[in-house]
Amino acid sequence: MESMQFVFGDRASVPGWLGVDVREEITRHLLEVKPDRILLVTDETVESVHGDYFASLQQQPSASTGETGSDAGKVSDASAEVSKIVLPCGDACKSWTHLTALMEWAFESGATKRSLIVAFGGGALLNVTGLFASMLFRGSKLVYVPTTLLAMHDVTTSLKTSICHDGRKNNIGTFYAPLKILIDVAFCRTLSRSELFSGIGELAKNAALMGGKHAKGFRRALSKEAVNGQHGGSGEEFVLDDETLSELLSLGIEAKMTVLRHDAYERTSGMIFEYGHTVSHALEKAYGDGVVPHGLGVVYGMLSSAHAAEQLGIMSASDREEHDELCWLLLKRWQLQSGSSVFAWGRRLLSTTCRMAPAPAP
Repeated sequence: MESMQFVFGDRASVPGWLGVDVREEITRHLLEVKPDRILLVTDETVESVHGDYFASLQQQPSASTGETGSDAGKVSDASAEVSKIVLPCGDACKSWTHLTALMEWAFESGATKRSLIVAFGGGALLNVTGLFASMLFRGSKLVYVPTTLLAMHDVTTSLKTSICHDGRKNNIGTFYAPLKILIDVAFCRTLSRSELFSGIGELAKNAALMGGKHAKGFRRALSKEAVNGQHGGSGEEFVLDDETLSELLSLGIEAKMTVLRHDAYERTSGMIFEYGHTVSHALEKAYGDGVVPHGLGVVYGMLSSAHAAEQLGIMSASDREEHDELCWLLLKRWQLQSGSSVFAWGRRLLSTTCRMAPAPAP
């Protein structure tokens, strides 16, 4: 596996590894922590497709319980006792109810301060598990094993943890660093079209923000798409090879960490990564959770921002054309229904945004 460092300013420096078909290496990394118990948190989709990924950990010696554990409960270097919980997919898992369930499950499982929490799933699953780990024993050992393209390059590269409460997005959370980040690109082979496109959408945002090699890499990847011949060239299967995915992941991680190295809590320069998100969250809620993949919503949000910027005189027509061309490399493969009431609502939102925004300084 290729090693890398996720440096969040002076707040945390997290070692990470990226590879393809690296289950044995990931398992070894978990056991190197020497936990008395592994608390494996996953979601329904990952459980159905990759439920046996950590089967080699299931050689269970006995382990003591209590807050700190004891020598009598030590496990060997080759195994650890595993407790697993399966949460709903997507934002449905990011609730107060499921956060409470995680706490109760941890104590019922005999978790101690020597236990290791493993978040094994997509971005939402990593969010709620990170919050859970930050609170258990005032901070427990945590490892991220992301299974979606979006989680691999956009969620692991942030200290943010969260749940959604009272109809609001990510309004309860903490900043918390994992012990390790372990990425197996092979999970991307089983992603749905919407999940794959969602991860690529956030890469489009990086390409627009950072330019240079990030824009070149994005364009190169989108020009090399392959259609699975078994689907008759329908376009339903959008495939990127392991090498291209690895390159995109490296670029996505570099883009985020270049900025968060100086703004770990994303309060100043790190705010640029919120580009497109305000309209994206509105679209996601308007269509219904899960209908518009998050990363694609972000790209539609980017279009709206560029439209508003041109109307306000902040962006030239030629710059907006170049920006939008990059966005449509992806969106031409997943367009919102222009005849829908939500699309009309979106147009009204953009018009209102342009009218209400302050005029640019002379």
